Amino acid sequence: MANRVKVSDMPNSAYIEDAEVLGKLVKAKRTNMNMKLADCAALCGIGINTLSRIENGNANCTLSAVFSVLHGLGIKLTTKELSNPNSNSLADNEWV
Repeated sequence: MANRVKVSDMPNSAYIEDAEVLGKLVKAKRTNMNMKLADCAALCGIGINTLSRIENGNANCTLSAVFSVLHGLGIKLTTKELSNPNSNSLADNEWV
């Protein structure tokens, strides 16, 4: 019997300030989609080790690999100014 994917919590940070927060976001999105690491890596066109390093907050991953993962999981990064210039607060899904 195959192991189930354990769903991870979304990061509780309002902003993506470093590789660790981005990694938590990627892992939470992947696990919420009930997708295993190997399946996600294949979908995104990167290696399993690269995806694991991204999820673990390794700051030495290439931007190309990071954007492949973001695109593969449907994550779009936005800024508060571009998405809603008159708003002073962030919506729950503004950067996902």
